[in-house]
Amino acid sequence: MRKFKFIPTLLFVLTMMLLFVSAVQKQTKMFTFKPLGGVSFLTPKPELTFDNYRTATFQTQSESYLKENMGFRQPLIRFYNQFLFDVFRKTYNKDIIIGKDGWLYFIQHVNDYYGTEMYRWYDSKEEACEAYDLEALRMWKLRGVLKDYGNDFLVFMAPQKGFLYPEHLPNRKFDTTTVNAREYYSAKFDEYGIPYVEMTKWFIDMKKADTLPYSLFPQTGAHWCFSAALATDSLFRFMGDLKGIALPQLQYGPYHESTSKESMESDYDIELLANLVRPLPHPYDRLYEAGITAVSDETTSRPNALFIGTSFLMRMYYFVPFDDMFSHSEYWYYNSTVYYGKKYRSMTHVSELDILQELLDADYVVWFTEGDQMCKASFGFVESALLSLCVDEKRIEDVKQRIIDSLRHDSATMLKYKGFCGDELTAKLWEHTNGLMMRFPERFFPELAGDSIPISRNPRIPEALVIKDIKQDTAWMKNLQCQTIIRNTNLEQVLKMEAQNVLNNRPLMRDEPNVVSRQTYVESLVKAMEEEIRNKNPELMESIREKAKANGLTVEEQLHADAAWIVNYQIEQGEIVF
Repeated sequence: MRKFKFIPTLLFVLTMMLLFVSAVQKQTKMFTFKPLGGVSFLTPKPELTFDNYRTATFQTQSESYLKENMGFRQPLIRFYNQFLFDVFRKTYNKDIIIGKDGWLYFIQHVNDYYGTEMYRWYDSKEEACEAYDLEALRMWKLRGVLKDYGNDFLVFMAPQKGFLYPEHLPNRKFDTTTVNAREYYSAKFDEYGIPYVEMTKWFIDMKKADTLPYSLFPQTGAHWCFSAALATDSLFRFMGDLKGIALPQLQYGPYHESTSKESMESDYDIELLANLVRPLPHPYDRLYEAGITAVSDETTSRPNALFIGTSFLMRMYYFVPFDDMFSHSEYWYYNSTVYYGKKYRSMTHVSELDILQELLDADYVVWFTEGDQMCKASFGFVESALLSLCVDEKRIEDVKQRIIDSLRHDSATMLKYKGFCGDELTAKLWEHTNGLMMRFPERFFPELAGDSIPISRNPRIPEALVIKDIKQDTAWMKNLQCQTIIRNTNLEQVLKMEAQNVLNNRPLMRDEPNVVSRQTYVESLVKAMEEEIRNKNPELMESIREKAKANGLTVEEQLHADAAWIVNYQIEQGEIVF
């Protein structure tokens, strides 16, 4: 045994060497590694104070911070994940399920096929059905209210991978005591006459026919591939039929193999989240795509559209030119982050929008999801839309304040937020209140209750409808943009002022002499673009910071240059008309 005494010493020396090399990598970043897939919520570097040391907060945060910032973290995690995958056919990502034949699924794909997804959100079938019934009723009410203003509300359900490729799912026992949300909602939509598109059954038929040159879903991805374009064409035709109008026609070019990095990363998104060392084989995939253009003529219309929903929409606008299909469209991702502008490259948050104006501006409001996500309908959108259309904002704020006051006197609530005080406590109570109001709007606003379409309306609706008409008049909008310079205010305020001029039969700013030069007008657009990038597009701002450093400019100088380029490009493309 004596000859093995050196082993502990050797292990100690190797450990010290590894720690030293890791520390050097952490400090110098000698090697660059591919970032890990997925969303990361990084721990900020902790600051040592007497209080956070006494409460052990510093120690806990330091442990998390060091784990996240150790040298060689990415390759170490990938090698360990690869070992688990190769030896045990397992993954550390609890959302990923490894199926047969090298197929990957998200957990909801598997659960929904076998009938257990319902239990992730509800305790019983009765509770789930009650929630689905109420949400379908709210959708019917929202459709009825929007119809009064010539706007259409419809539902789109993307196909489900588990139902399309059940032969590659792991073997599990079916639960026949639950209810499938997609099928249940489909029946309710039929009952209420809510227009909807349900893609799972159609995709199953296409899979059986096997007549398409491309796969419907990739082997190691969660979302559809080029099949998204086919579904988009069907959706647009359905939308046109609803209003009896012709939208631009999609024209397909020749097929070619998908080779772009962006496309491949989207096709293999579950695999990327597994964070393995080497790519998996994909013998079942036929990943092809084609260029698509939108063809218009004098008979076609380009309406406004608002899409609220899940990540399945991302593949649709990746392949299909939404910019050429609609005069204006927005994508509210999970009713939270808002994507808009050219190719949806600009961003903001739903909380920063005038929801009433957005709803009335949209000729189509499309609630967009897939079957396994129906359990969570509708991410609070339908409830907030009904409140915005039917209830005065001041009354909403008054009710919120009364709820907060009652929560402050509720011992159970205050115990839940023990340790919070001042502004932090107020913020928590506001968050709690908003959650209550979105779950039970009928409880606080009786005009939304019952089984009929609400007749109450937000008194701002007449103004919002006039603003919608103004926005559709290019010359009028140009004059009002000039008025923002003359009156030193923003376009939103000028639109409200002009709408009141229309409603009260006062002289219109549109008819005032235009004393603003082209140069001044362009400068105002550049300034507005700077503010939009700075406040609503963090990704572009980060890119501008990097370019400023590379070009030896200040961030503000680079921001101005980029904003000016964007505005001039919009002018060249005819997006801004003088």
